Amino acid sequence: MSPIQLRAPMQICWGRGKWIVPPWVAPVFLVCAVVLIPWTGFLFFELPRHYVANHCALAATAVAVARRSPLAEVAAAITGTLLVCDAWFDVLTSRATSDIVQGVLLAALVELPLAALCFWMAVNMAHAVEVTRPFLQKAGFTIERNRLVPPKAPG
Repeated sequence: MSPIQLRAPMQICWGRGKWIVPPWVAPVFLVCAVVLIPWTGFLFFELPRHYVANHCALAATAVAVARRSPLAEVAAAITGTLLVCDAWFDVLTSRATSDIVQGVLLAALVELPLAALCFWMAVNMAHAVEVTRPFLQKAGFTIERNRLVPPKAPG
């Protein structure tokens, strides 16, 4: 038997019909990543030469969630942490009053809500793994090289 990839189908639900990760999350993250492209261009022209901005984590998380990758949980936790750090950095490094207002608004309306969504996804994905692991192990499944391997057929 060939190993089965450790990915859940898009239709998977648990507990009172709630989604582990709602299907709208990946497209929302991709839209956010696309919106960040002109924002990065704006920052490129407006910020001093030594400032570096990189928003690849959000796009990587969107791809991992869309592919239902086993790495999506880790990517969501890392992205949430980076978003919180970015919000903190933007607010604390602002000098002028308008920059402080912009940093606080961006943090409160964009970065921190996205970070909360990332943390929520990471917790839900971790919970799903914790709930299903004993049942899969009892049924004889094993995990090898990040893939779910079904039990060998008797005979």
